[in-house]
Amino acid sequence: MKKKGSRKKTDSKSRKVKPPESIADALSMHEEIVRLNKALEKSDDSIESLEERVQDIEIHMNLLTRLLTTLCIEKFGMRIGVLKRLIKRIEKEAIRDSQILHLESLYSLPSNASKRKNNSSSRPSPKDDPWDDIS
Repeated sequence: MKKKGSRKKTDSKSRKVKPPESIADALSMHEEIVRLNKALEKSDDSIESLEERVQDIEIHMNLLTRLLTTLCIEKFGMRIGVLKRLIKRIEKEAIRDSQILHLESLYSLPSNASKRKNNSSSRPSPKDDPWDDIS
């Protein structure tokens, strides 16, 4: 029977110890970490700046909305119910237009304006194009 003490000595000797990384590798990793930290700080600053700009735009839009509402009611003599219906119709149209633009961007279709410009000089479309039925 072997003793436990002798067994530990052979186990520790048989294990291979990896040599430490070279200094150049350590320096390059350190430089990369410093570069990433600087990029992170820069992106944090730009995010804060963008958040401030969005907040300023929201305030500006709120003021313009109030001004337009006041003008419509007091100066143009619109009734509140008519104004509400007009706003709902405009919202529906804006949603529809944004959905169309989103689908066009997904399928990389040219927008309606570029279709009109290129209509005379455009290539003939294939006869079995499913998009012809949609539009």
